[in-house]
Amino acid sequence: MTHEFLKIIESYKKASKKDVRTVLATIVHTEGSSYRKEGTQMLIDEYENITGALSGGCVEQEVIRQSISVFSSNCPKVFKYDGRFRLGCEGSIYILIEMFHPDNELIQLIEQAIKKRQPFSLSCSFLTDEISKLNFGTSFEFKDITIYHSNYQKESDNMVFKQEIQPLNRLCIFGIEHDAEKLSQMASFLGWEVVIIGSEYSSVNDSDFPFAKSVLTMKPEDLDQNLFCKNTAVVVMSHNFSKDLRFLLTMITSKVRYIGLLGPIHRREKLLNAILDTDLFIDDVIFDKIHGPVGLPIGSQTPEEIALSIMAEIISVFKSDTKINIANKEFKCTVK
Repeated sequence: MTHEFLKIIESYKKASKKDVRTVLATIVHTEGSSYRKEGTQMLIDEYENITGALSGGCVEQEVIRQSISVFSSNCPKVFKYDGRFRLGCEGSIYILIEMFHPDNELIQLIEQAIKKRQPFSLSCSFLTDEISKLNFGTSFEFKDITIYHSNYQKESDNMVFKQEIQPLNRLCIFGIEHDAEKLSQMASFLGWEVVIIGSEYSSVNDSDFPFAKSVLTMKPEDLDQNLFCKNTAVVVMSHNFSKDLRFLLTMITSKVRYIGLLGPIHRREKLLNAILDTDLFIDDVIFDKIHGPVGLPIGSQTPEEIALSIMAEIISVFKSDTKINIANKEFKCTVK
């Protein structure tokens, strides 16, 4: 949900420049089934413009209505939305609404943490009563500092919901062809930070990949290894065997959680055998991260469908509670 939180911050900054007040609505507790979970947030300005959503669309108008009293009183409140008769998922959610007016120091700390890819946490103080209370609110905890936003009080009888904001998931795409551009677009839409990587001979620039954060063209051996951290997925799709091999040799032992190889099984085996023939020490665990042919077997044909299948597989791998056995490809599909 990091990308959703960043959109909230950007909307707040725009509203603040126009002296428009905003409130922050956070799901702090759920009972039963709910469309969105604890920690989901939405920003509302005093003209009822919203950023984000707390449901599939059935809760938002009630949140806007409930925010009116917060705007008028400047006092945080909690209200319960009982979805047993109004939500398709039939659960209930408790929503904390508070004035949102982070100062420049807090905004800078958030932006620095995101830029440096450092996690930080939010703690929401509340009660599961439909009441307004001055010491409800949210605090922000960074590596070396805690900032109490609103009237948050650490020592109180309130309940506390805490969530960690992780660095954005990153997708590194080695390849600059048309299918790479479609994958970049799909990943960006899903909130991933996209880095396009081409060889030193590539003639490509930022305008060719408008959805990517950056476009790099260099020798694979010169790539910054910090790109390949634990919340990074890599897709190798340059359509050139020797280029793919050079790139894989530079990052295969990194901490990335997923490596996808475009092409048929025999091409994957040829690449892996070429890697094994080098002097590079490779732990067997590394091969568990390698997926090829890349993507879920959903009968994809167009570049857009292929991008969808790749991102579906990556997200499944990143979700530790997934029930899909991606590694063994235990799927059946019918191509019509």
